[in-house]
Amino acid sequence: MYLFVRSIRTKMGASIGLYEKMSIATRLRSVLDKKGLSIKEASDLVGIPYRTLQNYLLDEREPNAKALSAIRTHLGISVDWLLTGEGSMAGVPPLQVQAGTAPENSQEEAILELFRSLGEAGRREIQIAAEEKKRLMDVEQRLKDLTEILADTKRPA
Repeated sequence: MYLFVRSIRTKMGASIGLYEKMSIATRLRSVLDKKGLSIKEASDLVGIPYRTLQNYLLDEREPNAKALSAIRTHLGISVDWLLTGEGSMAGVPPLQVQAGTAPENSQEEAILELFRSLGEAGRREIQIAAEEKKRLMDVEQRLKDLTEILADTKRPA
């Protein structure tokens, strides 16, 4: 299907970008090179067996959905880009604790460990719930502020 679409786009005069001409293996290799990772380091980081990752890089196998999700999550690249070469290489930022943002206590560490152990859908659900909770807290604070302002305007001078 991809080759068919590519050939139609070429015949229609549309240009094919550099990454679109590459295979999944070549795009994945470019990511590892850009991030300065060896196959072993990438294998450990992403959680994919060394030989499996090596097969992806040799174009002997293509990553399945689980592997694509792990690559996306841990390397921070777009699955669309990896599969087609279209769009931006960057996806979500890779999961990692940056310097100076380490968890402050054991409860935060436990929450972070649980969060990281979830699949992409679970992490997304938690993020949505946390954003909704923050939004509600902001609305409650705004309501409290408005109530105080209204009470101040009703007080006799």
